[in-house]
Amino acid sequence: MSFDLKENLLIPLAKKHNQVILCGLFVGLYYYLFFWLKTLIQFLIGGSTFPLLTIAAAYLGLYELWQNKNKITKLNTTTIQRNLGCSIILFGVTLFPFSVYKGWSQAFVWLGILLGIIFSTWGKNFFKDYKRPIFLIFLSIYPGIYSLPAYIWRALTPERTMDYIQAWSVNLALHAIGYPSTLDKTLVKLPTGSVDIGWGCNGFDLMVLMLMTSVLIGIAYRLTSFQILTISLLGCLIAFTFNTVRIALLEISVAYWDGKTFDFWHDGWGGQIFSAAMFTTFYYLLVQMRLLNFAYKTKLQSVDQHK
Repeated sequence: MSFDLKENLLIPLAKKHNQVILCGLFVGLYYYLFFWLKTLIQFLIGGSTFPLLTIAAAYLGLYELWQNKNKITKLNTTTIQRNLGCSIILFGVTLFPFSVYKGWSQAFVWLGILLGIIFSTWGKNFFKDYKRPIFLIFLSIYPGIYSLPAYIWRALTPERTMDYIQAWSVNLALHAIGYPSTLDKTLVKLPTGSVDIGWGCNGFDLMVLMLMTSVLIGIAYRLTSFQILTISLLGCLIAFTFNTVRIALLEISVAYWDGKTFDFWHDGWGGQIFSAAMFTTFYYLLVQMRLLNFAYKTKLQSVDQHK
């Protein structure tokens, strides 16, 4: 009799939990349909590569969870954890109507709802066992998250610090190949033309792109923390080097060639050629370092599966 009573009490609780989750998922569905996909498309149309990282992070995170779905379904949660998770979901659902006009706030609220769904369904053990997919999904929650390093850099460094560094590097590169350039703060001058290094040309976004690409590669191929740090630094160095070469070429085109040459290397195909060369160089360096062993390290293959 006592067992039947306990079972009858749990059925309404389970139904309420499912209703709360459906409510949270409705908000998530709205978020992804009207904001997430829209923002990704806008970034892609604008020529940004960061949406590809967002999609890759989401795919890798969800793929790993799918590979471990049998283990995840066996995770249990306590009544306290379920109630706390449901409270987080309902709080997020309540806040969501007030965040629809700002992308970052929508993403933040949806992240809270998602954490509530996980906590109420699988408990705290999920967060202990699946840190990697949680991190990947966090990276994919907001397509504009990759602009965060730029805000942090600008907040912690003097104004135009990266512009000065890039201008100094371009001036040094021009001298190395025999061009009599001079440097005036962020202005790189040749006798017949000059280029002013601004935020869009200083290579910081390119370095962030290579940094996050390195992190995703490291996670996908189960590299150690030291290896991920190594290829991240290598990626940033390659990005800075290629951007320096590109800006030096733009300076030469301004000083000695025509405006069409400058436009070609500054926009469109010129930028794509440099990006392709940069990623190709990075790929072959990783192969030479024997980090991308396709025969033995398939993406997101669990270490436990090899044992």
